[in-house]
Amino acid sequence: MKFSTRAVAVAAALGCALPAYSQTAQPAAAAPAAAKPAAAAKASTAAKDVLVVAMPRTYGKTETMGLWGGYFSHLASCANVSLRNAAGESLEQSSNVDTLAEKDLIEAVKTGKAQLAQVNPGLVPQLVAAGQPAPFAVPGNKAANKPNSYKLILISRIDSPYKLPQDLVGKKIAHTTPTSNSGNLAPRALFPAIGLTPEKNYEVVFSNGHERSVMGVMHGFYDGAAVASDLYSRMLVKGEVRGSSIRTVWESPPFMTESWIMTKDVAPEVAARVRKCSFAYSFSPNLRKLLPGNDTMLAVNYERDFATVLEVYRKTQQAPAAAPQPAK
Repeated sequence: MKFSTRAVAVAAALGCALPAYSQTAQPAAAAPAAAKPAAAAKASTAAKDVLVVAMPRTYGKTETMGLWGGYFSHLASCANVSLRNAAGESLEQSSNVDTLAEKDLIEAVKTGKAQLAQVNPGLVPQLVAAGQPAPFAVPGNKAANKPNSYKLILISRIDSPYKLPQDLVGKKIAHTTPTSNSGNLAPRALFPAIGLTPEKNYEVVFSNGHERSVMGVMHGFYDGAAVASDLYSRMLVKGEVRGSSIRTVWESPPFMTESWIMTKDVAPEVAARVRKCSFAYSFSPNLRKLLPGNDTMLAVNYERDFATVLEVYRKTQQAPAAAPQPAK
């Protein structure tokens, strides 16, 4: 639901993905048994279970690995798994992580081309409805046992006359992409209650990303924009926008943020190791800076933690056939 640098050949990369996770990675030949204890020799020749990783196209590959590379290294060691991209390259030796558009990410998870994925919240109900497991982990605060969350916010320029939702009637409001939860599905489900029915009370313009929506408001291309509060906050942290320039006109109840899912193809014993090691991971300084107040992974209670997301999903499914539908 955001823009970033990504090679055009995503489909080609997915086409050459490893077969489902049952493949194993074989390390280089071990030294002669006499050169090391038997237990060490056994450990060095043990095959690792392969998990292909897919990430949303939130950031470029280098930035994505700068944030989550430590987590991947931790899992590789702690859970005894080999994390790969779709082309089979080890993420311990390469920063060429797959960052996929929403449609491609859904396809990779549904078809088993990826077994471990970070998923934007709006995609989760679609994957669960398709028979995939609910997310197992989400960033959170260990001491407070509080998962990370965000709100849908409606923003305008601080020097504009738009101070209340009704002030934007008849105006141009940016949505992000058709499948984005906070950038499109949630506004369509929640905005009518505040007098802003899309395409009826205002013109919808797709910006193709939360950052684009924010910058579009900043530069006067849009009168308002529907964006995720956490992504807007990250822009503030990175100095890409000044908070003094933007007004929050309205905000929603909390939504669950990006979470981690393992597909049904992952063997139960492997999934158990990945869950245990994920909950033992301590966030890097870079990740703590980008996700203020979050320091580890917490377990997900799907019905409770995704309640607002599921409300939006159900309202979207019940929408009249004439209403715009999410891209498939």
